[in-house]
Amino acid sequence: MERREASWPAPRDPKQKFWDPDAQTMDPERRRLLQDEWVRDLVRRVFEGPVSFFRRKLEAAGIHDASRVTEVADLEAIPLTIKEELRDSEATHPPVGDYRFTDVRSCVRLGTSTGTTGVPTLRLWTRHDLWVEYESAARHWWRNGWRPGTIVSHAHPGYLYGGGLLLQGAYEYFGFLPIWVPPPDTDERAAEAIRMWMRIRPDIPFHHYSIGRFFEAATKLGLDPRADVGLENPYYEGPAEDAPLQSGGSECYAFVGSACHQAPGGHLNEDFAVVEAVDPATGRRVSDGEWGSLTITTLDRDNPLLRYNLEEACRIVRDPCVCGETTSRAFWGGRFTHLLSLGGRRFQVVEVERALRTVAEVTSPTLEYVVVRPAADDARLRVRVERGDGAVDSETMRGRCRAAIEARLGVETIVELVERETLPRSSYKATRLVER
Repeated sequence: MERREASWPAPRDPKQKFWDPDAQTMDPERRRLLQDEWVRDLVRRVFEGPVSFFRRKLEAAGIHDASRVTEVADLEAIPLTIKEELRDSEATHPPVGDYRFTDVRSCVRLGTSTGTTGVPTLRLWTRHDLWVEYESAARHWWRNGWRPGTIVSHAHPGYLYGGGLLLQGAYEYFGFLPIWVPPPDTDERAAEAIRMWMRIRPDIPFHHYSIGRFFEAATKLGLDPRADVGLENPYYEGPAEDAPLQSGGSECYAFVGSACHQAPGGHLNEDFAVVEAVDPATGRRVSDGEWGSLTITTLDRDNPLLRYNLEEACRIVRDPCVCGETTSRAFWGGRFTHLLSLGGRRFQVVEVERALRTVAEVTSPTLEYVVVRPAADDARLRVRVERGDGAVDSETMRGRCRAAIEARLGVETIVELVERETLPRSSYKATRLVER
């Protein structure tokens, strides 16, 4: 099979519609044949490697040689893999597990996941794997109307966490000038970033996870976060009602898709991945338009993953898009670990945030809250919310929060109003769900 090799991208006409028109407007049937070819190659590599972890998976499903898998449809017979299995593989076969397709010394970058849901897993990239991510990211930014020469900024963690350097590299590959500021672990670190943004104002305002911390730090410095620093509104940390699927996580596929903003959903880079919405109990795909578990098989990689279940909600639509791109589109519905049940109702933690954002008295300078995970015998939802700077008394503020949550969720709620800076802060992804 002909290999697409990594290199710095050739200049594009700024007026052209797509970053990679051939890939993004490819005939869907031709793309499916390409996917079939990559799937056959992946399974062949499992047996020839051998890649012990995935070989066990295949053989457990009765697949004992590569000829049994000839097309994308055959993937349904292969068991799903979840992150906990990757952790177990790394613990049993240290240091990198027995699910790798490439020797560690053939790789050029090592990183870890954030570890927000458990022990961090190791992530390895070859030059080619990085090129796949960079090309995918470039499609995303070009779709948004951004062009090389734009000044951007981010505050992702670095060092062992692989996502920060991956984003920085993708920005540079595309031709952005990225300002990588330190995560706001302390007010002093946040101030360092704020001073840089006041010297060189990014063309695209900073809007990543930790923006709430920067809002607070700017306010403490006597600055207007918007007018003086150029920050956008505090980051809304949950999916919108029809959030486009954009990321498959750094351990799988960071830039799996993005929105074109002309039709709902995120266009999937289907020449680099097979994306499925599946019933996690059966491993079978759900019907188009229905919610299932986001499952990704990465293609054209030195370090692929086969039917990796991210344990997040996803739905896929395949109707033609008015933008002219011929790929499927997908929606993200949040993590299943954030799906709560109380009084016969099921809801995501983010639904609480949507409700609280309608209460102006607790959203300035930022909204800070946590939800206590309901126990099986709980009759009421418990939410802790920090006071805002709204000029109303505590009882009124608490009552408005409770009314907003109960109106949206239909569950009885206890709101505990706490003073500012009482709840823990995060320099990256905030923890919104606590156990008690």
